Amino acid sequence: MTEAMRQDVLGQKAQAARRAYEARAMSPAKALRRALSRTADLLWDLALVTQGVTQEMLDQDGVIEALRPGELLLLLDGPDGAVGLVSIDRELMTGLIEVQTIQQVTQIPIENRPLTPTDAAMMAPLIDGTLGRLVENLEGHPICPQLDGYRFGAMIEDSRGASLLLDASSYRLFRVSMDLALGRRRGEMQIIFPERDLRSSSFGAPDALGPYEKRVKLLPAKLDAVLARVRIPLRKVRGLKPGELIPLPPEVLDGVELLAGEGKIVARGRLGQLNGMRAVRLTWPEMAGGGEGPGDLLDGEGFEAEDAAGGLAALSAPEELGGDFDFGGGMDSGFEAEETPDFGGFGGDEPEELPDLPSLDFDGGGDFDFSSVDAAGEGEGGEELPDLGDFAGGSMDFDFEDSDDS
Repeated sequence: MTEAMRQDVLGQKAQAARRAYEARAMSPAKALRRALSRTADLLWDLALVTQGVTQEMLDQDGVIEALRPGELLLLLDGPDGAVGLVSIDRELMTGLIEVQTIQQVTQIPIENRPLTPTDAAMMAPLIDGTLGRLVENLEGHPICPQLDGYRFGAMIEDSRGASLLLDASSYRLFRVSMDLALGRRRGEMQIIFPERDLRSSSFGAPDALGPYEKRVKLLPAKLDAVLARVRIPLRKVRGLKPGELIPLPPEVLDGVELLAGEGKIVARGRLGQLNGMRAVRLTWPEMAGGGEGPGDLLDGEGFEAEDAAGGLAALSAPEELGGDFDFGGGMDSGFEAEETPDFGGFGGDEPEELPDLPSLDFDGGGDFDFSSVDAAGEGEGGEELPDLGDFAGGSMDFDFEDSDDS
C-alpha cells in the first residue's frame, strides 16, 4: 500500500512538471501570433492583434475548398521545390496597403476591384518577416523543419490555378483572425504548408549521408607528386643503369606538384618529413578568407622541411652522365624564369627612324669603266700607277696554338 501511494505521488509530480514545461514551451499557434504582431510592429509600427489561431490537417481537396473566392492568393516557395499557399481577405489586404501608402488604417469601405501583382508584392514584407520569425520561435520544436525555408513567391490568379500546383498528400493549414489599428480593419489570413518527407529531404538533414556516399568513399583516388621535369638526351637515357643518379635543380623542394587524373595540377607544396615519412605541405591553392588552408594541416605538427643543400647533396650531377640536361626548356615545371636583361633601348614599341643618306654627286658624271684596269695593276697604255707613299703601321704578334681535333 505504501509503495502504491509512493508511485502515485511520483506520477503526480512528473505530470505537474510536464504541464509546466508545456506551458513554457512555444506552441505553433502562439509562435505564429507573436511572429505576426512583431513583424507588423517592426515594419510599420502597426498594432496587429490576433484574435484566434486554428490549425488543421487537410488533403488536396480540403485545401481547394478552404480557398474562398475573391481573396488574394499567394504562392510560397519552399525547400526542395515544395509549394505553400497564403490567402488574405480583402479587408485585411486593404488595411495593409493603407498603412504602407498613407501611413494609417482607415475605415473606408473596400472596393470590389480586380486584384493585381502590386497588391501581392505589398504583402511580401509581412509574409517573409512572419515566416522567418515563426521558425525562430519554434526552434527545437518537432514541427519546425516542416515550416522552415519558405518565402514569398508570386501571385496566383484563382483557386483553380492553385490546384494545379498542389502535389503533396497532406497539408497543414493555419487560419488566423486578426484586427489592425485597434479594430479599424478586421480580416483573416490562411497559411498552408505541405507535409514533406524529411527523411528523403536534403534540406531537413544537411549532414545526412547520401545513398552512395559510403561506396564513393571506397573508390581509390591516386595523386602523383612531381618534383621536377628534366630533359635528357636519348643516348643518355639508353645508357642509364641502376644506381645512377639524375641531377635535379636545387629549388625542387619548394615546387612539388600534385597531379590527379590525366596530369591535372590540383595543388602545390613543399617536400618534407612527418613521423619519419616523406610528406608534402600544401601551399597552393590558398583558402579564401584567410581560414585554415590545406597547408596548415601539417604546419607545426612535426613537419620538417628538407634542407635544400643537404637534401640534394647526393643528387649532384655525376660525371658519367655529362651535362646534357635541360631544366624547364619549355616544360611546365612550375618554376619562375629569370627576368630578361635590359639591352639598352632595343625592343621598343617603334623602331628609331634612320637619317637619309646624302646624294652621290660626281663631277665627271657618267658610268664607271674598269675594263682598262688589267690584272697587273697598270693603267691605260701600260703606265704604272703612281706611288701612294708609305703607310704608318705597326707590328702585330699572332699566337697560334696547336689544337687536337677530338
